[in-house]
Amino acid sequence: MSNMKRWNYIISVVMFAFALGVIFLSRSLHTPSKTGDPGADVWPLMLAGVLIFLACLLTVLTTVNSKKESQKTFSLLSRANIQVYIFMGLTVLFCVLMYVFGIIIAALVFIPAAMRMLGIKSLKQMLIVDFIIVLSIYIIFQLLLKTPLPAPIFMR
Repeated sequence: MSNMKRWNYIISVVMFAFALGVIFLSRSLHTPSKTGDPGADVWPLMLAGVLIFLACLLTVLTTVNSKKESQKTFSLLSRANIQVYIFMGLTVLFCVLMYVFGIIIAALVFIPAAMRMLGIKSLKQMLIVDFIIVLSIYIIFQLLLKTPLPAPIFMR
């Protein structure tokens, strides 16, 4: 068991540092444009700004509610938290699969696995939803928006 006050401060510092890293790394994305395009660095900078704001807000709220936050306890190894850790691992596996096999194959594996983990037991339902989502991704991004989807490593 651990108290929330300590972990809120730790999370605030980690997220603030992460946001600073995003700002530092997105500096290389800026490309000046005469067409009014804001550049590739706009979204990472905006998200980093929001993350800094939220980290500061968490710090302020934790300080203001210090006594209440000190009394709250939680366990890192509770059943619900372990499910979150497994889902995080599944998401990392999706990223690895996407890099190696492309987004289509990775999504075909990830979506049913995620649905199963979230309690869907019907194989028919999982396959139908999987097919519809993957087909939608392909039609919207590849065909309509002409955006190249991440391809398998052996097709690059």
